[in-house]
Amino acid sequence: MSGPFVPGPPSNEPVVISREVLQLLALVDISLAARRVLDVLLALNDEHNGTAEISQNEMCAALGASKPTVNRAFKELRACGLAWRLDDGRYQLHPLLTQGRIAAAVMSVPEIQANDPASLTQRRRARFTAQLANLPPSTTTG
Repeated sequence: MSGPFVPGPPSNEPVVISREVLQLLALVDISLAARRVLDVLLALNDEHNGTAEISQNEMCAALGASKPTVNRAFKELRACGLAWRLDDGRYQLHPLLTQGRIAAAVMSVPEIQANDPASLTQRRRARFTAQLANLPPSTTTG
């Protein structure tokens, strides 16, 4: 018996992302789960229109992740403007990620919400501090 179905890429052509776009992606503050979802969408994107077709269940199977994790990741991608769901169930990747390809010429394209490096550092430090505060106090024997 085989596992859950996970769609394959529509093409074996490589996905090309410029260095400038990679630098921009480094400044977008998304979780690891959102980055993994983005990577799957990039792998599945249609070379003609920059869309990826995958269901929530298929994404869960592809990543070995829970539905809540995948939902949060999709929401993060939408909130920062990297990908959004179309009415027909496909996901549109931002044209910067697809060399300008988009499903409809009249589509409104959001601006990617990137942070300046100093802001990212402050936010990450605040998260790290909050995580440390939630750890139980260490006990030393001696």
